[in-house]
Amino acid sequence: MRGIVSISLAFLFLSLTFLSAEAQSPQYAFRVTFTDKRATPYSLSAPSDYLSPRALARRSGFSIAIDSTDLPVVPQYIDSVLHTTGGVLHSRSRWFNSCVLLLEDSAAILALQPIAFVSGIKRVAYYPGGLHHKPAPPGTEGEPAGKPTGFDLPFYSNAWSQIHLCNGEYLHEQGYMGEGKLIAVVDVGFSGVNTAAAYDSMFQQNRLADTWNFIYDTTYVFDYSSHGSQVLSCMASYMPETHVGTAPRASYALYLSDDAGTEQAIEEDNFAAAVERADSLGADLVTTSLGYNTFDDPADSHTYSELDGKTTIPARTANIAVRKGILMIASAGNEGTSSWQHILTPGDADSAMTIGSVDNQKVPASSSGRGPNAAGMLKPNVCGQGVQDFVINPSGLVSLASGTSFATPVIAGLTACLMQSLPSWPPLKIRSLIESVSDSFAHPNNIVGNGVPDFRRAYETTGIYGTPKTRNDLFKIYPNPATDQVFISTAKAPGKLQYRISDLQGRKLIEGTSNSGEAIPVGMLNSGLYLLRLDNEEGYQVTKLSIR
Repeated sequence: MRGIVSISLAFLFLSLTFLSAEAQSPQYAFRVTFTDKRATPYSLSAPSDYLSPRALARRSGFSIAIDSTDLPVVPQYIDSVLHTTGGVLHSRSRWFNSCVLLLEDSAAILALQPIAFVSGIKRVAYYPGGLHHKPAPPGTEGEPAGKPTGFDLPFYSNAWSQIHLCNGEYLHEQGYMGEGKLIAVVDVGFSGVNTAAAYDSMFQQNRLADTWNFIYDTTYVFDYSSHGSQVLSCMASYMPETHVGTAPRASYALYLSDDAGTEQAIEEDNFAAAVERADSLGADLVTTSLGYNTFDDPADSHTYSELDGKTTIPARTANIAVRKGILMIASAGNEGTSSWQHILTPGDADSAMTIGSVDNQKVPASSSGRGPNAAGMLKPNVCGQGVQDFVINPSGLVSLASGTSFATPVIAGLTACLMQSLPSWPPLKIRSLIESVSDSFAHPNNIVGNGVPDFRRAYETTGIYGTPKTRNDLFKIYPNPATDQVFISTAKAPGKLQYRISDLQGRKLIEGTSNSGEAIPVGMLNSGLYLLRLDNEEGYQVTKLSIR
């Protein structure tokens, strides 16, 4: 049966005719929802036509079946509504089987009323000056990043407190800095990321996997707002002895979905489109410091009862993403001292890991959004430092910023590093592990959730699932510092051992097998600090190795 169109078209015509008098070249945005995908030219048996190899590998790794939500919106349906209305395509959503189109003549939307495959229409934005007209200046690259040192306060410098609060440096010390993981960041804008030295290694190593501006329909995202820049720096910055992020070797996709100058329902469609693009690209983790509850048009605003974890478009998007094998991380919002007080969406989502804010002494920030969600689910899930975080501003300088916006990427980056160490673990199992090692896990509450996680405990706890536990007493290594060779001795399970020497970014340089007491040649290494991992049947040990 054909669905009922979800607006009063007569009222819509009158209201939009009134609005059209306010600007000379307006554009009106409408979400058009379709009834089905029966006319699709795509097939569930040929998913490589619409999903990347990385996305397919993620589904295969977690035994996630391809289903109808993976199928793109029927191109014929989109072509038909664009032809009928004379509109411009803004975005599309395969998960919600919809598209958003832009019209200069609002009355043209009435022509969709008799179309059988259209099940719903909703006005989601009005732009007096239109969209997609902002020019994108060319980007440039900055200077090389600094030289690494050890994983301690001097190495992280300003960023030490926000990382050490969670024992995040321990993951880095084990060689897990996010390498091989793809993090999608959905935010407002990323001003200065293409010029700041903090991101040189990301550009030089081709770890910027994708960009898209869902507001202006362009690949250019390096403008519009500093918010996304500061968020990204909490993860991706790499300037040893100045500022280092929580996942400085991960790959990133940067998506601009939120218009800083307005609050309109279309931004939820943009958010869905961004997460779907991240899914298609094969992202392992999506993090967002955006949150929604009220809009310029009160009719679009959410009530608290709608933030039940499964009703709003952002929450439904987050839940679907997790079902597709993506770990979804969202901020709790900064409404703790407002009349609203609650978390925002998508932070209410059932499957999202929602992040609240504390200071460097683990005292909850008064501004951090309170849980639970409207269904009574504990939110936030965990907390990170969100008071006086050190970030990189668009000028490339270190500055201070506060809010759950920054606690969220701090936790997101460390989560990516933990995922790197546990590649077979699905998103909700990772989330459960992080919750279980948080300091309020035994007595959770609606202000901090399970509290501040200890990523060292998370890493070491995995030994109960069969992963060897790290040991500090298995091997003796001498000399250290070394010049041409090092010797390894062990009294426990002597015999063959495996060794691997990596740089501080986790890149493997030398590996092999040896017997206790035999020399391992290291003369081919340049002077500096390295990580030496030794394994035998008793477990493994990671030691800093200095070459001079």
